[in-house]
Amino acid sequence: AFSSFEFGSKNPAPPKTAKPTPHSSPHALRSFCPLSSFLCLLHSAPMKKKLSRATALLALAFSLPLSAFSLFSGCARRETAVAAGIRTQTLHIGNDTEPAGLDPQTYALMADGVILSALFEGLVNLANDGTTILPGVAERWELSPDGLTYTFHLRADARWSNGDPITAEDFHASYRRFLDPQFASLNVDFAYPIAGARDFSEGKTKDFSAVGVRVSGSRMLVIKLAYRAPFFLTSLAGVNFVPVHLPSVDKFDGRQRHNGKWTLPGNLVSNGPFLLTAWHQNQVVIVTRNPRYWDAARVRLNEIRFYPNDDEAGEERAYRTGQLHVTFRLPATKLETYRTDHAPELHQTSLLHTASVVFNTTRSPFADARVRRAFSLAIDRNRVTNAVFGTRAQPAHSLTRPGAGGFEPPAVVRHDIAEARRWLAEAGFAGGRGFPIVELRVKAGSSDYSALAEALQQMWQQTLGVQVVLLQMEKKTMVASLYAKDFQLALTDWFYGWNDPAHPMQLCEKGGPNNLTGWEDLRFEAANAEVRQASTASERLAAFATMEGILAEEAPYAPLHHANKPHLVHPTVRGWRDNALYQIDWRELWLGAPQ
Repeated sequence: AFSSFEFGSKNPAPPKTAKPTPHSSPHALRSFCPLSSFLCLLHSAPMKKKLSRATALLALAFSLPLSAFSLFSGCARRETAVAAGIRTQTLHIGNDTEPAGLDPQTYALMADGVILSALFEGLVNLANDGTTILPGVAERWELSPDGLTYTFHLRADARWSNGDPITAEDFHASYRRFLDPQFASLNVDFAYPIAGARDFSEGKTKDFSAVGVRVSGSRMLVIKLAYRAPFFLTSLAGVNFVPVHLPSVDKFDGRQRHNGKWTLPGNLVSNGPFLLTAWHQNQVVIVTRNPRYWDAARVRLNEIRFYPNDDEAGEERAYRTGQLHVTFRLPATKLETYRTDHAPELHQTSLLHTASVVFNTTRSPFADARVRRAFSLAIDRNRVTNAVFGTRAQPAHSLTRPGAGGFEPPAVVRHDIAEARRWLAEAGFAGGRGFPIVELRVKAGSSDYSALAEALQQMWQQTLGVQVVLLQMEKKTMVASLYAKDFQLALTDWFYGWNDPAHPMQLCEKGGPNNLTGWEDLRFEAANAEVRQASTASERLAAFATMEGILAEEAPYAPLHHANKPHLVHPTVRGWRDNALYQIDWRELWLGAPQ
């Protein structure tokens, strides 16, 4: 966590009484009105003493022609951030919550990833459709016939923001940092398809040369996989696989530290289409166009301002008053209004996402699969999803969202009151008697998740006779407690990094860094091995179906819903395309007059 002082010398922190927010944007220009200025002057105490009535009337007479003109100019309403954005090509965008940090190899929150995607670029990019793979730092690549070896050819004109050339060694050294067990990245399992990556990250081998990443000259990088991974190129477009400027990292002793001083404005050297200019904590992150970016000619925006805002009603109000071009979310109470009156501005996307109750299987009472199964079977997903989210979510009957990577999972997660009670009784807690009070953790600031938590609390009490207390926590604090396994059960979101069921399945792998439950199962690991050894797509999908069945039986997670995310996009924003990964290619965006 960062201190509450200002980051970035070019934009000194405003006084606490006048913090820049989406409601008081620095792009909102104050107008000057001669008439109103004169009247204020006339009624001020000193002037009342100095001006006679005749003098005042004479002055007013001379001011009338000018004040008539000002009715159409100076006395007009202030220019909004949205209107000014067209002139300055400054995009104002809501971005969920305050970023935990801007180290691309440690990010865990979606808000971090959105900003990082503007600052950094990996070997490849994803277009705004979320599926088309585009060249990044690599101008081209080849895949071996066996599907295991990628050879990337880096472009000669790729530069860091300080002018240094980007080399294959930059990627090699950055991947080593990402996999370093002392660094302990939360998303290190994203790299597990690379040969030797898991053994190195777990400290089983100390020699990085055993990892399938090697350099051939300054502009060729070769990556060898341990098994065929059809999603691998897409995963390389994620921010975990971007290079970092190691001289800058080392200057601030950040090689094995998360979110060190090298990530702050004035220190951060990046290679994406934008540069980090300022970071006003809990207010705004400002990035500006990077003139040294290899594709700078295509970047039409001059500046992007990312506003963290846990208050969904406040974010909608900021949009409505012309202070935001794009919101991160939309309150349920406003959905029908925009659907009816402003349909073109309302965007609703079926995200690759799963919300679940996660059980800590390393602690009693949820170390017992019968208890977890009872809690999962007691949830009426259809009823609670429709009541809380309506069309903004789809009930989840599997951990994987249907359609991910062409996979249609079996609907194995059910609601069955009688069976739920039977399993709890078998665990020794018939009717909830003797069951301890347990705590459900939920992120603070979300009316939806508060309502969801209360609905679950009531269902468990009515169906199982158990008492569950709710604890709301700030998001970053809650995430830290989950990774430390300092919880009993919690409401969680998982946004997929690529369009494939392998990603949500990583949540359940034995010893995986994102396995928050501590659960492991030999049958699941065997099915996971079948996925990696499959020679056909149908064999691979069949193994995923087996894994879903095991998860429903063991219930380390109780899937709840998949998000259909509504948000607002102003008509002045051009090039925006919704996609299931919430992937943004900033080069495609610009601002123009409403059509």
